[in-house]
Amino acid sequence: MFVLKLSYMKKILFLVSLVSVLSNSVSQTTHTVNSGSYYYNPSSLSINLGDSVIWINDGGFHDVNGDTNSITGTSFGNPESFSSSPTNSVGVTIYTHQFDISGEYLYDCSVGSHAVQGMVGSI
Repeated sequence: MFVLKLSYMKKILFLVSLVSVLSNSVSQTTHTVNSGSYYYNPSSLSINLGDSVIWINDGGFHDVNGDTNSITGTSFGNPESFSSSPTNSVGVTIYTHQFDISGEYLYDCSVGSHAVQGMVGSI
């Protein structure tokens, strides 16, 4: 009888672990930021740990730079750095990043004077 109870408890623990893993992966969200003529929309975004952000190019030549502030030349001081190559293809994904380290992230477009013109964002 003790063996049956132990086997039953192992099954319950397995199911609880499985539900926990599945609920954690299901709760992750992908957010979209549109990028265009001197803008990121939305320019400020609140997300949960583990969520992803996709930047889409609405038009123009843009990148996503979460490393060095293009206006000041200093580090953004983000919990982790990220950056993309610039693209001028309309409707394509400029960059995708999953945020697994909590904190505030700042970024800009490092192409030309886009950041000075207001193409900056925060997460």
